Amino acid sequence: MKRRLLIKQLLLVITLAGVITGASNGQSSTIGLEKALGLARANYAGLERDRLSVEQQTQLAGSGLPMQPAQLFFTGEEFNFDGQSGVQSLNIQQNFYLPKAAKAQRAYYKQGAALAKRQLSLTEQELKRQVEQAYYRLQYAKQEQALAAENVTLYNNFLEVATAQLESGETGKIPQLAARSRIGRAQLEQEHADEKSQIALTLFNKWLQSDTLYDVQGELPLVPRTLVDTSLQSNPHLQVIQAQKELAEARIETQKAQLLPQINSGLRLQSAFGDFPLFGYQIGLNVPLFRKAYNTRIEAAKVGVKAQEAAFNTERQELGRKISELRYRIKYQLHTLEYLQEELRPVVDEQSEVNLQAYQEGEIGYLEYLDSLEQVMEVKQQYLNALYQFNALQVELDYWLGN
Repeated sequence: MKRRLLIKQLLLVITLAGVITGASNGQSSTIGLEKALGLARANYAGLERDRLSVEQQTQLAGSGLPMQPAQLFFTGEEFNFDGQSGVQSLNIQQNFYLPKAAKAQRAYYKQGAALAKRQLSLTEQELKRQVEQAYYRLQYAKQEQALAAENVTLYNNFLEVATAQLESGETGKIPQLAARSRIGRAQLEQEHADEKSQIALTLFNKWLQSDTLYDVQGELPLVPRTLVDTSLQSNPHLQVIQAQKELAEARIETQKAQLLPQINSGLRLQSAFGDFPLFGYQIGLNVPLFRKAYNTRIEAAKVGVKAQEAAFNTERQELGRKISELRYRIKYQLHTLEYLQEELRPVVDEQSEVNLQAYQEGEIGYLEYLDSLEQVMEVKQQYLNALYQFNALQVELDYWLGN
């Protein structure tokens, strides 16, 4: 028991050290969810990575198909070392792609840029999800921390009453011992809640990446959202797969473009049997005679398109299942919250107010009072847990809907 408590205290010290280190360059302050999202977007390295990828692909889209290297070479024919004879040439040769090939390559690069933009949107959506979850997790931890402190206070109040009754001879020592035992357990739970709160605070600030240590504002909200059927076409996951499919389709055209002939052109500056300068030229076509390998690559590219279509349909089906499950779970948590709020909370709040007085007046025994006190705290904990799950599930639903 002592060893476990020592480990918990050590973890708490480490966590606090991390918090203090993160806040060493600035003052602690509270922050709302929208401002937290803005700060996280400004400091998250993953967004900068994706923005640079978009810039890179956009520049490639503007470059088009690069010109093949020009060939510069010197030739000699019918050359006689005994005298000035033969033909010597300085040659320049250049191959040109047909406009259709260049167009196919530019379309491929543009689709790569479109894919990078949709990946950026998906990264932004993922960041929003993580920050919101961390924000609500910290709110939950702080409320749980307050609930644990309230629990300690209630047991301390009972200990004061039990001690006064013991000193006056109204009761024996058992109620006082029971109160001390419950206080020890409640204090241990409070230490655990403090530890969870500090860890949640540290992780929340890790997402913000700021020199200022930020705390969250307010408590967990209870704001049900209208669960309407929405199109999944705006979902970032599906948009990324759709862009990958379009990139695969553009890849087919680039493979087909390799079957197109290339224009072969050249110029020559010559010296022939003492006559200089003479000029020559050549023009022709480079045609792929053996097409089997090219056709195989085209077919493979077509299979790639079908694979992306299958991936798109698979993801859409999985999203439909996830969204249906999340909506059901949100409805369940909302029903639980309404029941706890309307049926149980009023009862336990009233019970919390009258039980201590009833015990003082001898209307109930100490075991009855302790049992009722545990019921009060259990209902409050259930409500807090359901409230956190409700908000966490709504964040998940927004994420998978692409909101």
